[in-house]
Amino acid sequence: MTIHEMNADLLPFADPGFQHDPYPFYRVARDLTPLYESPIGVFAVMRHRDVADLLRDRRLSAAQLDFGIANIFHDSVLGMDSPDHGRLRRMSAKWFTPDRISEWIVETRRIVDNALDEGEAAGGLDACQDLSFAATFGTMAYILGVGTHDAAECRQKVIDMGRALRPAATDADVAGAEEAFSWYVEYIRDLIVFKRRHPGESLLDSFIAAQGAGEMSEDEIMATVTLFYAVGHLDNSFLIQNGIMLLAGMPVERELFRSQPEVRNDMISEVLRIDTPEQFVTRFVLEDIDISGETLPAGSIVLGMIGSANRDDRVFPDPDAFDHTRPELTRLQMAFGAGQHGCHGQLLARAQAECAIGGLVERFPEYRISGPVTHHHTEFIRNISTLPIEFH
Repeated sequence: MTIHEMNADLLPFADPGFQHDPYPFYRVARDLTPLYESPIGVFAVMRHRDVADLLRDRRLSAAQLDFGIANIFHDSVLGMDSPDHGRLRRMSAKWFTPDRISEWIVETRRIVDNALDEGEAAGGLDACQDLSFAATFGTMAYILGVGTHDAAECRQKVIDMGRALRPAATDADVAGAEEAFSWYVEYIRDLIVFKRRHPGESLLDSFIAAQGAGEMSEDEIMATVTLFYAVGHLDNSFLIQNGIMLLAGMPVERELFRSQPEVRNDMISEVLRIDTPEQFVTRFVLEDIDISGETLPAGSIVLGMIGSANRDDRVFPDPDAFDHTRPELTRLQMAFGAGQHGCHGQLLARAQAECAIGGLVERFPEYRISGPVTHHHTEFIRNISTLPIEFH
């Protein structure tokens, strides 16, 4: 069946059922076609091999995308093509090496231990606000050399921004995101002013120094720090939350995570695979591209459906089951993207997940979910809102 023969909407982005659980929809679309033309005017690439190839294809552009209210991100690596992308990426990539991650994770561990201490005294905690968000936001603030003031508002503004960066965004979503972006611009501007008055040796200090050397603009600093605040806590928080939620219902795997640290990296990869924090990446197509016999036309907008790719049974047999022993799992799962735009903060994300989930299961191996789990998933971003757990 070709993309031109379909009448029903296989990917109903605005449907609450789709947003809650898109994976059955992906399976149907993936089996029918490698390339789906959505009624909303975008193309979706569904299968693992095709998505992997697509994300490495230089015939796609991030710079040519219209980000709308999020056009600030064209001054970050998210919205650039080479050579500007490479120049800006080098500015921050050196801060996310294994040696640097070892430094940053000390701060994550301190925050996690404090949260678990307080949770032990109270008999439990909210794994979203008290543990995962506190750890990821606090660590990013530490890396940037700033405080954690207005943390809760920062979290909500990032959620508001993300709701507009999706196919089914409503007018209300766009209006909320406009306000959120305006708020963040002022927030980041205040951080830069603070750092100029109180210099140190943080990541933000290095950006300011690069600006002084003519290697980075003020707009690029603003956009990059905004991006780091967004991705550095929203996606990483979901990874931790989802790992905690999944392991709560899998006592055998939970005990493995606790007692065999050597399997933790693969288990984190499987958490990422089975429910990917960001479900797709968006690109502008510069030239016609063949997608397994179908034509992705020049001038179109394409979604590389990494959430679908991570459940493709052509690569991951029994894809809806949790199995951390899958061959080459860490290499094949695509939660961090691929190619030049692959996430260079993935080492930090993995380290934070191992620290937070590991700290929890080591101290409280019999923890359990103690109340309703709520979320605000969209078709783009997976987002758990509350995850109450109690200790025994």
